[in-house]
Amino acid sequence: METTTRRTRGVQTGPRSRQVISSVRAATLAELERVGFTAMTVDAVARAAGVNRTTIYRRWPSKTALLATVVEPLLQRYDDIPETGDACKDLAAVMRMICEAWSSPEGQALRVAAGAAHHELQSLVDQVTERSLAPLRRVLGRAARRGDIREDDVTMIAHLAFHGVATWQRSPSAPLTDDDCRRMAHILLGAAGGDTPPS
Repeated sequence: METTTRRTRGVQTGPRSRQVISSVRAATLAELERVGFTAMTVDAVARAAGVNRTTIYRRWPSKTALLATVVEPLLQRYDDIPETGDACKDLAAVMRMICEAWSSPEGQALRVAAGAAHHELQSLVDQVTERSLAPLRRVLGRAARRGDIREDDVTMIAHLAFHGVATWQRSPSAPLTDDDCRRMAHILLGAAGGDTPPS
């Protein structure tokens, strides 16, 4: 197992750095799809990205760090969440964002890697889960401040929404649609007293 104790001094910034990051992300994703997390090597990623392995170790001290940089753009989407004043619409929109993130090649790569029970990935999985829950809490927190739902229900509804989407995405059923997200949001908020589920 690779350690995370390599030194990361001398990391460069600027256009060349952004190009390296982009190349390494693409190469890491390609290797994850080709051989999986266990068989993926830093040498293979370096060759595919066209960079020296020391360039990778300078910025990404482990395979887990490489996987983290692959999924980071997905998580950055959660920094811009909807605010329509309608709790159901906003909750459904965030749930759809999570659904799209999990369905993307990057999200699938993380799911497959985490599903292989690599204990070194647990911290990353926890971070991704928390980053995914954060926009749900923000949307629901606004609803609570408006009096649409109780403050005490915010965390529970956020977890139910997140894990509902995540579980659905792992199931062999049809993909979660926009209508499914809206209905799930109606049900969750209706059960909390904030909306009435559609008939």
